[in-house]
Amino acid sequence: MDDRNGGHGAKAGGRRSVQVPPGRSVVAPAPPDRYRYSIAELEEQTGFTSRTIRYYVSKGLLPPAHGRGPTATYDLSHLLRLRAIQRRRSEGVTLEEIKAQLDDMSDDDIAALLDVRTDPMEDRWRRITLHEDIELHVRERGGQPHDATFAATVEQIVDLARVVVDTLDRTR
Repeated sequence: MDDRNGGHGAKAGGRRSVQVPPGRSVVAPAPPDRYRYSIAELEEQTGFTSRTIRYYVSKGLLPPAHGRGPTATYDLSHLLRLRAIQRRRSEGVTLEEIKAQLDDMSDDDIAALLDVRTDPMEDRWRRITLHEDIELHVRERGGQPHDATFAATVEQIVDLARVVVDTLDRTR
């Protein structure tokens, strides 16, 4: 018998299935960030001690770790912000000024400030749907600096193509 008919719910391998009560939705957990670091890895990457990293968290220069205790992890945002703190401290900027600056910056802003690339090193293809029957495929070359002119050109092409497609759709 299966669970719907009042059975014991045993499955192959001895595992039981879990039934969601009617009327309740199940939300899948968000996948973890691709980049996760232990405190030891952050120490190795930045030269800051774990005590200093925790101090920066307590002062609001860094967001809290993911989790608590020895299993706590840190993400790319932590690493970027620590590198920004390093750079600004070497320029003689106070922690209060650094905090004010970092509070207004996204991870992308910090990566641009540090001139580091957070995109994958391999080529990727971006697929842009212009119409249900038309797609534009754009290669983003891995390991290359961001080309703002190329990105703007792609956006212009997309905008022009959508105007034409919209005009065609209205005439049909």
